[in-house]
Amino acid sequence: MSIRARLLLLILFATLIPALVGGMQFLERRDSEITAAQRDLAAAAQRVARVLRDTVRATAQLHYGLSRARDLDTQDKAACSAFLADVLKEHPQYTGILTITPKGDLFCDSLRTGRALNLTDRQYFQSALNSKTPLAVEPAFGRLTGIAVLQVAYASRRETGEPRFVLLASLNLEKYMQPRATSLPRETAVIALMDGKGTILTWHPDGEKLRGTSIADSPLFRFARERHGEEVREDIEAGGVSRIWAASALPEFPEAGLHVLVGVARKDLLASANRNLNQGLAILAVVSLLVFAGGWALVELGIRRQSARIIAAVARFSRGDFGARIGQPYPRGEIGGLMAALDHAFELMQAQRDVIQQLNADLERRVAGRTARLEASIKELEGFTYTISHDLRTPLRAIDGFSRIMEEDCAGKLDDEGRRLLGVIRANSRRMGELIDDLLEFSRLGRKSLSNTTIDMRRQVEEVMGSLQVPGKRLPRLEIGALPPASGDAALVKLAWTNLLGNAVKFSSKREQPVIEVSGRENGGENVYCVKDNGAGFDMQYYNKLFGVFQRLHSTEDFPGTGVGLAIVQRVVSLHGGRVWAEGKVNEGAEFYFSLPNGGVDGPI
Repeated sequence: MSIRARLLLLILFATLIPALVGGMQFLERRDSEITAAQRDLAAAAQRVARVLRDTVRATAQLHYGLSRARDLDTQDKAACSAFLADVLKEHPQYTGILTITPKGDLFCDSLRTGRALNLTDRQYFQSALNSKTPLAVEPAFGRLTGIAVLQVAYASRRETGEPRFVLLASLNLEKYMQPRATSLPRETAVIALMDGKGTILTWHPDGEKLRGTSIADSPLFRFARERHGEEVREDIEAGGVSRIWAASALPEFPEAGLHVLVGVARKDLLASANRNLNQGLAILAVVSLLVFAGGWALVELGIRRQSARIIAAVARFSRGDFGARIGQPYPRGEIGGLMAALDHAFELMQAQRDVIQQLNADLERRVAGRTARLEASIKELEGFTYTISHDLRTPLRAIDGFSRIMEEDCAGKLDDEGRRLLGVIRANSRRMGELIDDLLEFSRLGRKSLSNTTIDMRRQVEEVMGSLQVPGKRLPRLEIGALPPASGDAALVKLAWTNLLGNAVKFSSKREQPVIEVSGRENGGENVYCVKDNGAGFDMQYYNKLFGVFQRLHSTEDFPGTGVGLAIVQRVVSLHGGRVWAEGKVNEGAEFYFSLPNGGVDGPI
């Protein structure tokens, strides 16, 4: 990830945290505003219910006063009606005021209709005469107008307790609730008055179609009757619209069962809170954007561009442009100090480079000189080796030839001791020849170029053991385990197998049941191979002599050899980058291990 991306993420993180905190605060404020709006809705319902209750109480007080007026204590029906008509003018909230005789007949009528009407069947009449309290309240609809009224009846009694008459005032609920609708907390709010049976008495505004309808089976009715302490309930459908509702009852008049309902559509209730939220979030977004832009400008100019200068100079220097510098101007603060320190370090490294180069030049001259001398020495050694091979082989062949002639031609003239001495001469000349051959082979290993091929190790073991078969002699029993293929110079690896298996055959030849075990395994990045025999073994205290040239741990009389075989094995394995080691006990056999890297050699060397 680039520095610019990292800084961008850092600024985004630093900007988003305050933005998220601010957004959460705005959301909390919105919730508070919604809660306040719901409280206002509930308060509006309670306020209307409280005013209606006070109006009923005021009507009761009016009845109490009228019951003591002499104008009603008369048999003059016309005069009584005229008196009530004057009272009605002072109280236009009533549709009419009248008196009812104890028998239920209409007597005084503020409307002075002169009609004969018996009201014995009216609930408010019966309740006023028969209840413990003289006041009765009953909502009803006008039979002619269809307008909802609240009948407030008051029973006036004589001192003896006998009823004089029942005063009745009909409160026009339509007129009464209409001005309350204009004082609601939301312009789109509706207000309704419901009786205890679920009948809508009034609905404002635009509630003519709902007047007189029943909502007894609706969730709104159940909410109003069973609020269980809840003042506001959301998403209740009534009148074809889902609204948030608040309800308030008039428990002082349980027989009427009146409930004031105030409802407002959810979107309207939330409109103000959402508008304030959107405005706050918009301001927050603008402020966050400005903070982000300012922070990015500061980071771009103060950090990112300066970092780019540093990176460019370091990249040029790393590519070999040792004259690269960040250069002036250096900004103030830590970044400027870092730039100056890096330029100083570049200057020091350039000076040191000029000194490593001088030293390298001197070293290369010395190495070239030593290489030339070494090559000359190698050529001298090769000439010396050829001389040994040529000059020593000729007399050895002569000694062996003359000894053989003497042995054949003078056999009758020599006694046993003479014949024995000739045999010793011939054996030592042959041994000297083998020693010279082994020495030349060992010296050639250091100059041989290696090839790199895949080697079938099992096949090589079988071929070597076949070549070791001598007519008339039995080879040890061979047990070959898993042998993973190797990579390297097949001829040299076969030479190593030849020496290891030849030694195993030779040193186990005196066992009655000689056994040779060959195995291999993968070990990390290399393959390890083992040749184990049950022969003479060796003493581990002489281990450091095992792989030396001409080093022998057994006498030539017991086990013939030149002492160069294991040195050849070590040289072959070392050329391949592997290891050689051994374990053994006297008269208990030996185990010789060598390892080869899985990848083999890196081409010819």
